[in-house]
Amino acid sequence: MRYYLLLALIILFSCKGKGKQQTEQVTENRKVLSEVEEVTAAVSALLPLPNSFQLVRAKKWHDASGENWLVLYETGSYIEKGKMNATAKLSAVLYQKTDSGFVQQWKMIDYIQDCELDLTCAFYDEHLSITDLDKNGLAEITMVYALSCKGDVSPNEKKLIMYEGGKKYAIRGEELMIMQKDTIGGTMTVDTAFSKAPAAFLSFAREH
Repeated sequence: MRYYLLLALIILFSCKGKGKQQTEQVTENRKVLSEVEEVTAAVSALLPLPNSFQLVRAKKWHDASGENWLVLYETGSYIEKGKMNATAKLSAVLYQKTDSGFVQQWKMIDYIQDCELDLTCAFYDEHLSITDLDKNGLAEITMVYALSCKGDVSPNEKKLIMYEGGKKYAIRGEELMIMQKDTIGGTMTVDTAFSKAPAAFLSFAREH
């Protein structure tokens, strides 16, 4: 009788141990997006500044892919050697931090060249977002920026770029300007890539 009782206890505790291990394994595999940290002050000492660019902002977070650092750069308006008119560029770079250092995952560059009027080429800082809309453990990065070369009060060209991993989605259009009872601009062209993305991506992008 004692033998059977001892055997039952061994089996019971063995099952509990396996259940605990399985729970811990599921928890470990279910990666979630961490809190996003502001690391603009720290990034200057860790990553080289590209030629002609100025650091705008940097964010850090963890997701299923690892530790990610997004860095935004702008040049502001400048005149290239041998040119008469202005140029401006902006860039976004995603790095992953590994044991051996920072590894570039992707790089985006946009620009305006040879502008003889008022030049705008800048990120909308308040519209930089790191999300996990489809809850798959991989962050979506959404950036919005303005491009224009104009001498009047017409709307700036406006672009929204969203990345998830190496996949890129875009909306291109104009700012919407409200002038008394009239509106100017506000046109929007949605990239066909959104048709293959979760519906939440386009809904979020349109709000931005």
